[in-house]
Amino acid sequence: MAEGEAESASQENNVKDAVVENVDKLAAEENDKEAEPPVAKKPKVEVQSLPTRQYLDQTVVPILLQGLSTLAKERPAEPIDFLADYLRKNKAQYDGSTTSAS
Repeated sequence: MAEGEAESASQENNVKDAVVENVDKLAAEENDKEAEPPVAKKPKVEVQSLPTRQYLDQTVVPILLQGLSTLAKERPAEPIDFLADYLRKNKAQYDGSTTSAS
């Protein structure tokens, strides 16, 4: 049983490290974007025509990684509700690359 717990803890640490690494990468990219002159935004039609992985990377992954990072730090009793609330509350920060279904 201890071996399984150690493996589980190791996997959890790997996931946390990956989330933190991706969040740091996104923060660095955001800082780089702020230093660059503004570029005309791509029409939403282009985003919708991207391959699945690119579409998700440009629309959902940034806010999802930030939400997962916050979730890992706070460890709420209801993680799914916490993540759903986080996504709803913070989606305005990412609406430039996503569309609203509401």
